[in-house]
Amino acid sequence: MTKRWLLAGVASLTTTAAWSAGNVVAGMNASTPCQACHGADGVGISEEIPNLAGQKVAYLQAQLRAFKSGDRKHDVMSPIAKQLSDADVENLAAYWNSLPVGGPPKEAAAAALAARRPQMTFPTDFPAAFVNYYTQEDAPTKSSTRYYANAVALQAARAGKPLPNGSIIMVEGTTGGATTYYSGMELREGWGQNVPEVLRNGDWSYALFNAQKVRGERNNYAMCLACHKSVASDSFVFTLGKMTQ
Repeated sequence: MTKRWLLAGVASLTTTAAWSAGNVVAGMNASTPCQACHGADGVGISEEIPNLAGQKVAYLQAQLRAFKSGDRKHDVMSPIAKQLSDADVENLAAYWNSLPVGGPPKEAAAAALAARRPQMTFPTDFPAAFVNYYTQEDAPTKSSTRYYANAVALQAARAGKPLPNGSIIMVEGTTGGATTYYSGMELREGWGQNVPEVLRNGDWSYALFNAQKVRGERNNYAMCLACHKSVASDSFVFTLGKMTQ
């Protein structure tokens, strides 16, 4: 029994130490997409986003590799990590480790800020010019989620073509028959040009609106971009298959 515990301990130590030193400068240059959520100073921009500054290199590498392999699943981090090379993982871990805990605040790079900001506004022709192509009902909560597409998007989807510029997808959430929120995504030429490639969804932009159709300006839309990366092959639309039926 003692020998078995010793062998298990050695295996654990070996796994924990399985990391490689990275290049801090290369990591800094690759960190722009990360800054959209984790800040330029390695401090998460909201309570649910972890701080990276001063974290141990081995820990950071282990988490990124787990996201990349699928051993650890996360709607936002998994699609991002899958795009990273082994060198990217090592360099980013080295960079975030190099930042001091409690260091001076830093402004995020312009491209990271561009990823956070919405460009879409509430469509003035909604819902008249849209088709409700899919609805999810939740009887226990008396709520529903309704998906709408404009004609440009619907025609392309049903023709088996990539969604073109001008496509708009809207989602309406209701409870007890009353609208509680709207969310949307819109594709316009040039909208994604300033967004880091790791986050960019072509030229799609996302926005959240309250029941009064007022856009949420404090939301971090980089998280939408990261999440939708997982369906890049479906024009970045999770419900594209529903549109074709």
